[in-house]
Amino acid sequence: MTAILFAALLAASTPAPVRLAIAPWSGSRLPTVTRTAATFRLSVIGPPGARVTLSATGLARGWLAAFCTPKLCSPERIDVTLPSSGRTDYQFELIREDPSASKRSGARIAGDDGSSVDVPAAASPK
Repeated sequence: MTAILFAALLAASTPAPVRLAIAPWSGSRLPTVTRTAATFRLSVIGPPGARVTLSATGLARGWLAAFCTPKLCSPERIDVTLPSSGRTDYQFELIREDPSASKRSGARIAGDDGSSVDVPAAASPK
C-alpha cells in the first residue's frame, strides 16, 4: 500500500512533459524566415509556465534548422517557457545551405523533458 501511495505522489509531483506537434505552415511567412526554407508550424503545448529546451537533430549534411518568431530565428535550439495559455507556436524551418547537399531533409525536434516530434522530409522551395 505504501508503494502505491508513493508512486501516486511521485506521479502527481512530476510535471507532465510538453507535447510537440508539427504541421505545414499556413499563412504568410514571418519576416525573420529565409525565403528558400521549407517551413512548418511547430506547436508546443503543456502546462502554463512549463520550460523546455528544444533541439533539432537528424538533418541531412548541409542543412540547418531554425526556430522562428516574428522577432528572431534561433538556429538548432531554443529555450521555451509556455505562456498562461499553455501553448506557443513557432515557424520551424529547414534551410539547405550547401548547394551540393541532398535536395531533401527531415529532422527530429526533441525536448530535454523527453518530448519529441519528427519533421517530415521536405525540399527547399528554391
